[in-house]
Amino acid sequence: MVRQTLIVGLGNPGPEYRDTRHNVGFRVLEAVARDRKTTFESGGELYREAVGQGPDGRVTLLAPLTYMNRSGRAVSAWMEGQDDLAPCGPEGEAEGVPVRILVVCDDLNLPLGSVRLRARGGSGGQNGLADILEVLGTEEVCRLRLGIAPRDGEVEPADWADFVLKPFMAPERDIVEEMIAHAASACTDWLEHGTEHAASRFNRRGITELDDPEPGAV
Repeated sequence: MVRQTLIVGLGNPGPEYRDTRHNVGFRVLEAVARDRKTTFESGGELYREAVGQGPDGRVTLLAPLTYMNRSGRAVSAWMEGQDDLAPCGPEGEAEGVPVRILVVCDDLNLPLGSVRLRARGGSGGQNGLADILEVLGTEEVCRLRLGIAPRDGEVEPADWADFVLKPFMAPERDIVEEMIAHAASACTDWLEHGTEHAASRFNRRGITELDDPEPGAV
């Protein structure tokens, strides 16, 4: 049976959220789609998808439309619509969830510019990833986390929910664009060579200090 691969980029739908910190997962997914020359189409009310071919069969890029905290609903709906899934875990072994999955998301615990790929683990407080893990009933799900953390002391934990919904500051944007391109390349390497290979090539620690923004820069 031909194996399927699913890459899920997390974010919030709507143009008002596109350039926010919480939406870097969406932007990586869009970059992967451009690189693979595929386009997104509606999959119904819960997600958009772009479908192509990879080295192991069909590859679906999935952008949930459920808002971040309910991302698992979109993944569940997509899986329910498939009838040819081959059971496999993060590295292709015959166990775990019935499709090879990579979740791409932001992470407030990592410095800005960080990229970290892992084969399994908890959510690390990322609500969209947590919802997907809960729906799938396993932590054996690959995840590619992108660092969006501010400089030390810039934002109090109580303000993080608002912080992730704000756009990046002007001095951060070049770093973010490079991080997105780096993460998109990591996704391609993961598709072709697996988690261990991609992690060894693309995992990195980000930038923790930036020049102070000019007055009025946002």
